[in-house]
Amino acid sequence: MTYIPSATYRLQLSPNFTLKQARQQIAYLHQLGISTIYAAPFFGARPGSEHGYDVTAPYTINPDVGTLQEFEVITQELKDKKMGWVQDIVPNHMAFHPDNTWLMDVLEKGPQSYFYTFFDIDFHHPDFSGQVMVPFLGSSLDEVLEKEELQLAFGKQGFTLNYYENVYPVSVATYRPLLQEALQLSGEPQISALVEQLLGELQHFEQEQNITPAAWTNFKKKLYSTSNLRAALEQVRQGVNKDPKALRQLLRRQHFILCHWQETELRINYRRFFTVNDLICLRMEHPEVFEQYHQFIRQLCAQDLVQGLRVDHVDGLFDPSTYLRRLRRLAGPEKYILVEKILEGEELLPERWPIQGNSGYDFLAWASNLYTSAKGRRRLTEIYRRLVPDAPTDYEQLVFDKKRFILNNYMQGELQNLLRLLQERHLIPLEEEEVWRQALAVLLASWPVYCIYGNRLPLSQQEMQVVDDAFAEAHKQAPDLKEKFDHLHTLFTLSPQDTDETRHHKLYFVMRSQQFTGPLAAKGVEDTTFYNYNRLISLNEVGNSPDIFHLEADEFHDRMQYRQRVYPHSLNATATHDTKRGEGARMRLNVLSELSDLWEKHVNQWIALSRKYTAEPSVNDLYFFFQTLLGVLPLDGTIDETLLERLQEYLQKALREAKVKTDWAAPNEPYEQAMQELVQQLLQQDQDFLASFLPFHRQVAHYGWLYSLCQALLKITCPGVPDIYQGTEFWDLSLVDPDNRRPVDYNERRQALQALAEKEEQQDVAGLHQQLLGQPENGHVKLYLLYKALNTRRQLQQLFDQGEYIPLQLQGKYRQHAIAFARKYQGQWAVVVAPLLLTSLIGEKDLPLGEQVWADTALLLPEGAPAQWQPVLGRQTLTGTGSLPLSQVFETFPVALLTARTT
Repeated sequence: MTYIPSATYRLQLSPNFTLKQARQQIAYLHQLGISTIYAAPFFGARPGSEHGYDVTAPYTINPDVGTLQEFEVITQELKDKKMGWVQDIVPNHMAFHPDNTWLMDVLEKGPQSYFYTFFDIDFHHPDFSGQVMVPFLGSSLDEVLEKEELQLAFGKQGFTLNYYENVYPVSVATYRPLLQEALQLSGEPQISALVEQLLGELQHFEQEQNITPAAWTNFKKKLYSTSNLRAALEQVRQGVNKDPKALRQLLRRQHFILCHWQETELRINYRRFFTVNDLICLRMEHPEVFEQYHQFIRQLCAQDLVQGLRVDHVDGLFDPSTYLRRLRRLAGPEKYILVEKILEGEELLPERWPIQGNSGYDFLAWASNLYTSAKGRRRLTEIYRRLVPDAPTDYEQLVFDKKRFILNNYMQGELQNLLRLLQERHLIPLEEEEVWRQALAVLLASWPVYCIYGNRLPLSQQEMQVVDDAFAEAHKQAPDLKEKFDHLHTLFTLSPQDTDETRHHKLYFVMRSQQFTGPLAAKGVEDTTFYNYNRLISLNEVGNSPDIFHLEADEFHDRMQYRQRVYPHSLNATATHDTKRGEGARMRLNVLSELSDLWEKHVNQWIALSRKYTAEPSVNDLYFFFQTLLGVLPLDGTIDETLLERLQEYLQKALREAKVKTDWAAPNEPYEQAMQELVQQLLQQDQDFLASFLPFHRQVAHYGWLYSLCQALLKITCPGVPDIYQGTEFWDLSLVDPDNRRPVDYNERRQALQALAEKEEQQDVAGLHQQLLGQPENGHVKLYLLYKALNTRRQLQQLFDQGEYIPLQLQGKYRQHAIAFARKYQGQWAVVVAPLLLTSLIGEKDLPLGEQVWADTALLLPEGAPAQWQPVLGRQTLTGTGSLPLSQVFETFPVALLTARTT
């Protein structure tokens, strides 16, 4: 039977939060109602890695995080509590770092390395003469050599080329001339005999097809272990470093070429993760790479140390479908497998994949859009255009333009590589190269989703629909390239004239191209457009789109019924390590869609006040800043130095990601400084600003925390597995990483949970609710809701895993102000009710409780439903034949989870 979590809890393991510290939280998480720890990658990684996605050694646990023995103790303790562990894995890429022994073996041995074909490197690239780029120099190679920043070094690991902390092994071919020079320098017969012997051994290595790492390591140790020879080689090393010509000659013998980091913007001969030079991609489609990379993962699964796997960036793989089938065979049918997948618009996860679902960005978007007012779309659009005259007005056009911007400024090398692939495989002519490049760029920028997954031609009907949509957009964007687009379209289809070779080349291009549409979408949309289109930034979220804006209740129900039917165990996430802002900040900002007139009045004042200090930043950046401030400021309005620092660091990142006034490659420091100073001036000095901002913040934040409770309950009770991101048991007002990886105070949460459990036993529930709702600032009301709902879900796991999802209707005066559904499985029932559109229902200090608010509004029970219901968030049984008054459902708490059984 496949392991299905009741609820997961995401832990960001790192040197600052180790396995020992994770173990200390198990009892607390169990009490909270969590069934499964869902851990960030814990494999060997770059020193000091805070996230684990820069893997250097997939065959071991990062010693800075813990040991296998510590993990075994944890897994046994989890099993004792009937809990489990889902492990995040990273098959697409590894760190381009000296600690990556597989990659260093390639740099050292070239074609003689066993790992030569493991990495996605084009050794036949015409610009690099069989050498792989090592793009980590801070200036050109000539400047680096002139400044003597690059040095030949010699130690127990043999000869290396050192550039500050970067250490790269020299090629095997480098050793012969170095040893020969040492032989000439040394007049000692003993050294001469030893060198002659070593040159003979070296000849053996030079002739091998694959050099055994252990044998080569032993050879290098011999060079260092004899003091006289070591001294001679040290003399040779010093001579090379003093002679620029000799050092250049040595560099030409390497299997790599050192270059400035920005050179990859123009040309590149390895595939990287997005545009990150120091993450090099793997050829995971090769069976030997898959087997080698997954050896330790196989061990973890075979020994049942992990009960599930989460696959990072599945879209980066050449053939995701085949990879997932291999992974399922390796892990076994009982393991819970998820993929990280960002779905665009109405895109659906492929139903044929042998997995349980995705990492939950789709649910995040649906919940957010449910709590965005449809009426606010037009008003916020008008306000944005009025207050920010130069703001982008056509979101889809902006997306296309930013993708083109990324291609032209950061991914020219990738584009040229794809164009050369077409030329070399005779899929396009060699003539008119620039026109073909432009046509290919327009097509890639027009791609409407991250990628398609076809691994055979003809493509499926759904896949061809995506292709056709992409070409339709391309024709719209560049109608003068019609002839070229028509030809490119034939590459996605078969014709009777195609030879077997042509079919093979076409399919390779189709699959290869999809490894670049995803990174282009991520960089063009998530990391650029989302920081430019600022109408309502809560919708600028991973997995979401400002173009969708709102979901009606029946549209939300449709999605939940589909989810229950197809991927009922997919994660329901509302915050992750990749989200642009915290789940609480997102729901708070959504309130602006209901208060658009007030928002316009206030933001107009704030923009005017900011101009007292500086003509910069731009109005668009100010519009972004004021929304950010509304989202991040704590409920009680506390402004301290920590908040200022977080805001200033975040805004610097946001401005650079926007790539308009400043960027990472060429920071505009005066512009960034103007924004940082403005933050301090408005929040610490300007009483007029605070007198306007804080009351509006209190109003928006009040509705925001109520919506956060709604979001939490929906996450736990809708089809799918609820995921709690670390620390979000309290209000989550975090910003994008690294802000969302700040240390979590688990002692505070543990003590608060214990106090809640004790209070629940000692006092009446209505009194506890009143106390919690009267002090929302501390976040304990959210912790209480999670505690009650998660434990109920664990107790009734079959109901929530397999139960039917039944949309429920409401009647009465305020029927549009709530959403409700039932879950039903073999006589067990649950009903969930959550308010909507509260700003037009209650005042800014009120709670949506009782008859005074809900009047005659009632929940209609489905046919065959029980008459008596037990509130999870209360003790008084509710009785109703055919309906339940919302005045009773929401008597003491603003969201409701009811359970019942039919006999």
